[in-house]
Amino acid sequence: MKRTPAGTAHGVDLRPIATIRAVAVVPALGRRVHAGKPTSGDDYQEDAVDLGRHLVRDPSSTFVMKVDGWSMRDAGIADGDELVVDRGVAAENGRIVIADIDGELTVKRLKRTATGWLLKASNPDFADVPIGDKNDLHIWGVVTRVLRAV
Repeated sequence: MKRTPAGTAHGVDLRPIATIRAVAVVPALGRRVHAGKPTSGDDYQEDAVDLGRHLVRDPSSTFVMKVDGWSMRDAGIADGDELVVDRGVAAENGRIVIADIDGELTVKRLKRTATGWLLKASNPDFADVPIGDKNDLHIWGVVTRVLRAV
C-alpha cells in the first residue's frame, strides 16, 4: 500500500495554505444535554473549547474534502458532508480512508481480509473494492471527523 507524500498528488496541492491555526474558541457548558426527558436549563459555563484544536490534530497534515455519494451511509457519512482528513494518522485496518485507486478518489473503510486488502463500502448498495497487485493505490489520509450541517 502506497502513501502519497506531502505536497501534490495528481495535480492537487495538499500542502497547508498556512500553518497558523485559526482560533475559534466557544464556551463549553458543564452540563450534558439529555436526548430523552428534558432537564433543567441552567446554563453553566465550565470551560472554553478551541474548535481548531478539537477538530484538527496537526494543521500541517490536515485537509477537508466534501463527500459526493452514499457508499459510506452506514458509517454515518452522507452525501454533502465534509470530512476532516489527517495525512499523519496511520492507515490501519478498520480506519476510514481517502484512497486514490487507479486515479479515482473514494472514501472507504480499509479492511484486511484473508486474501489481502479491501476498500469496504458501508452501504449494501455499493460494491467493495478489492486491492490487487495490479492496482495503483495511494492513501491520501485517514478520516478523523465528519462535519454536517443540521
